[in-house]
Amino acid sequence: MSTNSQEQEIDLGQIGKGISNFFQNRINGFFDFLFFIQKKFLIISILFIVGVLLAFLLDGKKYKHEISLIPNFGSNEYLYEKVDQINLKLREKDPNFFNEIGIKNYDEILSIKIEAFPAIYSFVNTRDQQNNFELIKLMAEDGNLEKIMEDEMTSKNYYHHKVTIVTKGMWSNKTLVEPILTFLNKSQFFTEQQKVYQQNLNEKIVLNDSLIKQVDKLIILLSSNNKGGSSVSISENSSIPALIDKKDKLIQETQYLRTNELIYNKIIKDENIVLNVRKYEPLYLNSKILFPVILIFLYLIGYTFIKSYKKQKERVS
Repeated sequence: MSTNSQEQEIDLGQIGKGISNFFQNRINGFFDFLFFIQKKFLIISILFIVGVLLAFLLDGKKYKHEISLIPNFGSNEYLYEKVDQINLKLREKDPNFFNEIGIKNYDEILSIKIEAFPAIYSFVNTRDQQNNFELIKLMAEDGNLEKIMEDEMTSKNYYHHKVTIVTKGMWSNKTLVEPILTFLNKSQFFTEQQKVYQQNLNEKIVLNDSLIKQVDKLIILLSSNNKGGSSVSISENSSIPALIDKKDKLIQETQYLRTNELIYNKIIKDENIVLNVRKYEPLYLNSKILFPVILIFLYLIGYTFIKSYKKQKERVS
């Protein structure tokens, strides 16, 4: 029994000593690092200053530009393909492409991306997309509605879309946005579609105006008959409210069509443009922090490697 008790005391003593050594090593390591920083403070300070200067020289001010777009005539997929093409040409650094579309200094364009505004209500409530609500309901039965809304195939068919461009330095509407919009609207197929849409729209407006005039004449006629007394039947009298309701619907439809007349003047309609919003990176991605940290980190790795190399060389010699 006494032997087992002594062995347990030895084991506990060794464990306690091991824990004490562990914490002591951590404390020693911390102060070794602190003394090293004090010793190499001048070198580290110089590296920090060099890193900040490099950040200013190599990484200038970044600006964000946003264009809100409405793709007309079913051109949603076409719009995304066009933006992908610009992205591809940026990666390829193709000067001929950008000269052709009228953009100079294209190398200062850092990125361009497109995303849909997650407006599910306009997606299911607009007059032209009345069938989308049933489609969304059917899709939601087999999955999460939020995931369906964010799905690329669904979001591409939203009404509003946003193109975000990040550039070095400030740009103007004429040098950046106008060439891109001209490029996006350059399609023979959708130009023909636009002509057909506009012709149908104008014909419908003319027809509605004609029907409204006819309804007005009928209302006047029935109202004048009503004043005559006995010559008005019950069905004629009750049809006046129906005619007024029909007129209101025709007026609302005409107003809707005239609004679309403004939107349909382009294949890809620009709704709103915001230029030259200064883009600030998160602290951990800020080059003025990142560059000095990288330089100091590389110095510490190099110093540690050289010190270890000398020890190993002494060991084998």
